[in-house]
Amino acid sequence: MKFYPINLNLKEKKVLIVGAGKVALRKFKQLLLTEAKIKIVSPEFNQGFESFLKRDSEQYNFQKRKFRNKDLLGCFLVFAATNNSELNQNITFLAREKNVLVNTVDNAEISNFTVPAIVNRGELLLTVSTGSSLPALSKNIRKKMESDFGIEYQLLLDIMSENRAKLIANIEDDKLRKNIFRKIAASDFLIKIRGIIDNYDPQILENGNYNLKKTEYLALKEEIKKEISYLIARAKNNQNLEL
Repeated sequence: MKFYPINLNLKEKKVLIVGAGKVALRKFKQLLLTEAKIKIVSPEFNQGFESFLKRDSEQYNFQKRKFRNKDLLGCFLVFAATNNSELNQNITFLAREKNVLVNTVDNAEISNFTVPAIVNRGELLLTVSTGSSLPALSKNIRKKMESDFGIEYQLLLDIMSENRAKLIANIEDDKLRKNIFRKIAASDFLIKIRGIIDNYDPQILENGNYNLKKTEYLALKEEIKKEISYLIARAKNNQNLEL
């Protein structure tokens, strides 16, 4: 089966998860990042949901009961994630009748879509799929991507998201601007960013611990922004030689 890759904007969209086991918990945590409106229906909940069950949130709500057909009303996306294959199949067919996108966690053949293995680094989203043929391989590739693509990508894209429009406005020469952007995106500049991070705190890269305090994250951003400013200044000074 061939799938068409797509990134969905789920902000404010209604998403239903039926089931609340380990698989449903993973789906739920990923969906939280999308700002979707999430409803989870299940008679029982995995203990991983406990901290969420104790909170009040406008983004999600939990229904401790069995699935009802009316749960599908107004939904944009549905995950049939119970431990009952027959129930998952019934939910899937009901959703498809209503033209609602549905993923059946134990049956890719009847799903409208599958969810790839994901690595998030801020605005950088990396995905890998093996077409449901060998999920263990997807998992192994994801681990490699987590190692290869560190927090330097997140920091750089965060800075560029905030400053791209300003750079475009301030650098009128189209060729020079493209040259600067190429240099910022180049692997040697990302290596330089890793050096900045390593000088700040070697433990960040050694342990792969990217849960930085806000003050640490902002301090690193300032150091990287200085390096970008130096890069731009050098490119402007040497533009006649480099373009």
